Amino acid sequence: MQAPPLDLAQLFFNALWIIGLAVILAAFSINQWRAQANGAKLRRQLETSAFQTPLTIGLILVSLSLALTADVWWQRTLWGAFAALFAAQWWFDQKRADATE
Repeated sequence: MQAPPLDLAQLFFNALWIIGLAVILAAFSINQWRAQANGAKLRRQLETSAFQTPLTIGLILVSLSLALTADVWWQRTLWGAFAALFAAQWWFDQKRADATE
């Protein structure tokens, strides 16, 4: 019996959500360590752009992956809208950060 062929597109699309979750977990872990090292509250550290930027990028990757692997149109639309909203949030945050510098 022969194994089914490997679908590289699906492999790539599924890798996106894994990478996105890894980015989110790494951002949380690093910022938890920073808060502990500085004697600050974790909540304050999670409000900084050092956490918000990778969080938003991770959410974009997860939403994009789910949009690309969805089976029905309304799931693709919903996850695509989430990806677009997170991308817009990231863009506006970058603009705001540039304006304050």
